[in-house]
Amino acid sequence: MSQPQILVVEDDADIATILEHVLAKEHFRPVMAPTGETALRALKQSVPDLVLLDLMLPDMSGLEVLKQLR
Repeated sequence: MSQPQILVVEDDADIATILEHVLAKEHFRPVMAPTGETALRALKQSVPDLVLLDLMLPDMSGLEVLKQLR
C-alpha cells in the first residue's frame, strides 16, 4: 500500500516545515507548495488524497485555488 499524498499549500516557511515533518513522520507523502500557482501546477502532475490549503497566499486567494481545483 502506498503512502497517501497530501498537498500542503502554505506560504509561511516555518509552518510548512513543521507540517512536512509531522506528515512524513505519520507516513504520509507531503507535497509542498508555497503559492497558489505552484499548487495548481502540482495538481496537474498528480491528484493528492488530501489538500491542506492556506486561505491567505501571496499570489492569489486560497479560495481562488479551491475554485480552480474543483
